[in-house]
Amino acid sequence: MLAGCATVGQPAAGGKAPTASAPAADDASAAQDAANADGPLPNEELTDELVLRFLVGDIALQRGQPTLSAQTWNDLARRTHDPRVAKRATEVAIGAGQLNLAMDSANQWINASPNAIAPQQVMLSLLLRANRLDEAKPHLEALLKSKPQDAPSFFLRMHTLWDKNTDRNAAAKLTEDVTAPYLNLPEAHFARAVAYANTNRVPDAVKEVDAADALRPGWEPAVLYRVQLMSDRPSQERVDFLRSALRKNPDSLAIRNALARELVINKQVKDALDEYNGILKIQPDNLEALVGSGLVSLELRDFETAQLHLNAAVQKSPRTTNNLRIYLGQIAEIRGQNQDAIAWYQSVEGDMHDAATERLIRLYAHSGQPEKAIDLIHENVALTTEQQTRQTLLESQVWREVKNYDKAWQVLTDAINKDPKNADLLYERSLIADLQHNVPAAEADLHKYLELQPDNAQGLNALGYTLANRTDRFDEANGYLEKANTLDPNNPVIMDSLGWLRYKQNRLAEARDLLTRAYKAMPDPEVGAHLAATLYKMGEKSDAHKVMAEAQKLDPDNESVIAIGQEIGKP
Repeated sequence: MLAGCATVGQPAAGGKAPTASAPAADDASAAQDAANADGPLPNEELTDELVLRFLVGDIALQRGQPTLSAQTWNDLARRTHDPRVAKRATEVAIGAGQLNLAMDSANQWINASPNAIAPQQVMLSLLLRANRLDEAKPHLEALLKSKPQDAPSFFLRMHTLWDKNTDRNAAAKLTEDVTAPYLNLPEAHFARAVAYANTNRVPDAVKEVDAADALRPGWEPAVLYRVQLMSDRPSQERVDFLRSALRKNPDSLAIRNALARELVINKQVKDALDEYNGILKIQPDNLEALVGSGLVSLELRDFETAQLHLNAAVQKSPRTTNNLRIYLGQIAEIRGQNQDAIAWYQSVEGDMHDAATERLIRLYAHSGQPEKAIDLIHENVALTTEQQTRQTLLESQVWREVKNYDKAWQVLTDAINKDPKNADLLYERSLIADLQHNVPAAEADLHKYLELQPDNAQGLNALGYTLANRTDRFDEANGYLEKANTLDPNNPVIMDSLGWLRYKQNRLAEARDLLTRAYKAMPDPEVGAHLAATLYKMGEKSDAHKVMAEAQKLDPDNESVIAIGQEIGKP
């Protein structure tokens, strides 16, 4: 019934009338035929005039004159009082986009077949489309009365009848009216809850969801919608509610999945993983649990499990899991499976395509294939200034990856000569200059960058770190870094810079505190090396070597990792 209410046939290509759909199974088809029976047909003589009008109606449609055809068929319906003609007139008017004419033809169809369901469905759909909800009410009530067995499923989906132009208050009133005789059904209370929530009557919506739960304790739709209505509540409160609901309905995988999602939001990732894995023991191909378990395992750096479950999710539903392919590429890259990573990145489509391409570019560079990376960068012509800047930055990063800093410098310099006030290019070139140990050049570019963006925390941090790391101008570095920290507090990159400056100033307790917080928030190899150096200098050599070993695993080729590793030696 809902399908009939929610959809109306659309015109086919070329202005032709819609064609009938293929018949369903015999028993379903017979039941539908009985429900849509036209009843007694009029004994109308087929005169020459009527034949001519029928021909005009069809020929006008074939010649791309749908409005004329709709008007002709509507006139035929009035003349014949035949439900078959009225049905055809309704279809043609809908295809022609003549809403008022379609409603008039549908009304004639109802008058000609008062006991049939199909014309009521079509009329209801047309009235809903026209936002004439008061007029839709009797048709909706008639449909529910004719098929009371469909009322529960209809109420569960009733909210799908409204579109963005529907008067939500009128929809809530209509929902109240049509559900009034059915308040013994939890689905009726669910329909009311959604209608009230759509008019910002959240307390009323909560009452209706609770009423549905009282009629059917632990009922999934009520539980899951109740959680949505708690969106402004603390995440732990939602977790507790779902745990309670799961005790009432322990076999509900939907509630268990919802609980796992809330645990992730509440940063209880290990508990979330237990829930997802519990679902997979019961239903090994549960798509949401496969995705959830895979992503949580990835966060916990269990790459084998992450790869296994995300790959299974993609195999199960390739059309809906496109975004997972980039994660599978990253996992394969981390595990040294470069060919698999390349294949995954190349298979990403849609919104994630550009991000996957950038990962592929970096993978080519990291694996010693810079030419392939450069070719991929320039595969598409950069038409706008923004696109040209993006390509230049990517090309610089490729040459930086293979430690060809002179090439990276030249690429950036050529671009800056054409666009001397491009802040992004100046910032990137300052990083290359720093890697070349060319402090004056790095400092000059960062000053130009800050002239363009005076209160940019990133630029202030870069200048402060360069001075702290490459010079003994610690007071000057401190000014830039303190200002950056004020602008962007708790940023682990800035905390690392300040921590390293404190190390250089021999303020070791402060350095350890800052670097520990930075490393916890961002397990970066350079941050780890800075923390290891600080711990070693404080005499905590065992902890220093442990952190250093972690940093070396993350990136053994990092300049700071190599230098500090040589300084503190092996355990």
